[in-house]
Amino acid sequence: MKIVIRAGGSGTRLWPVSRENNPKQFQALVGENTLIRGTVNRIKPLLKKSGDLFISLNQKMAKRLKKEIPGLADKNMILEPAGRNTGPAICLESCVLARRFGEEVIVASLPSDDYISDPAAFRAELVVAEKFLEKNPEYIITPGAKPTFPDEGYSYIKIGKKLAGGKEIKIFKVNGWIEKPKVDYCKKLIKSGEYFCHTGMYIWKLKTILDLFRKFQPKMYEVCKKIAAGSAREQYAKLEKIHIESAITKKTNKIATIISAGLNWSDLGKWHIIKDILSPGNKNLIKGKVLALDTRDCLIYGPPDKFVATVGLQNTVVVLTEDALLVCPKERAGEVKKIVEELGEKGFKKYL
Repeated sequence: MKIVIRAGGSGTRLWPVSRENNPKQFQALVGENTLIRGTVNRIKPLLKKSGDLFISLNQKMAKRLKKEIPGLADKNMILEPAGRNTGPAICLESCVLARRFGEEVIVASLPSDDYISDPAAFRAELVVAEKFLEKNPEYIITPGAKPTFPDEGYSYIKIGKKLAGGKEIKIFKVNGWIEKPKVDYCKKLIKSGEYFCHTGMYIWKLKTILDLFRKFQPKMYEVCKKIAAGSAREQYAKLEKIHIESAITKKTNKIATIISAGLNWSDLGKWHIIKDILSPGNKNLIKGKVLALDTRDCLIYGPPDKFVATVGLQNTVVVLTEDALLVCPKERAGEVKKIVEELGEKGFKKYL
């Protein structure tokens, strides 16, 4: 198995810590390791050799990646000429790997910024998926996670017929997708027991995913194929910004999800999620020099050279950096992306 870690995102919902030139995957938001280093450490035991690991990211961040993962060879960096979302990014990574290894290899394409409660169980999940695909190469597998609370920001997949697996790890056919439902509907989906969070991870045979690109996204495929061969990089920025689900995976019925019992997952893309994972309940999550009086269920981040004090706060996110301050209700932390959009439109680009 070849493993690609996708590290091209900008993490706009974690502003003001996550910036264009310092995105969240290069920061230690949960623990001592940066998110991308934590992802590399998680999958490292699966690698038969170092050359089996690839990292896909915007070419502007190549030097930063070399400092963060110094053992990664240049040829194992897949450099995106521009940010075009996961559709073009995955098409490019697939074309690069196919050119080097052929189309018969199995690839796991993983985000760089996930929280996974049990790394060993996750690795076992990838092994089971690989064995399934060796016998059923026509399928795409996307790991699912049991939702523990309603969240409008996730897509949900409905499980169907069981295809394989044992007691701990099971593979089901995907019978439907629901994109970012409202909270009340989320509660119904969770209660049904038939819906799982879509994690954005994928395992597939290269030929299977490339055939789908050739069928559904022929222009994208041709551009990425040329870039993989060393030309036409200027054409990448002209491709449509589209995620892999809209581009490909929702258009095929040969898709399955793999579920591991007891494995908790979260996309570390919003401040309130980070708070609830690291400090659940009414406890505060504090980083930096902070004095929190009569304050509960809050996330309070500050740089080491500044002091933050709060009185009487509840369910609040407070994030201070050297040049910006964010304050918002915890339940609205997912809307921080709107601030980033406004910054560019209102002439505050230096804060992006």
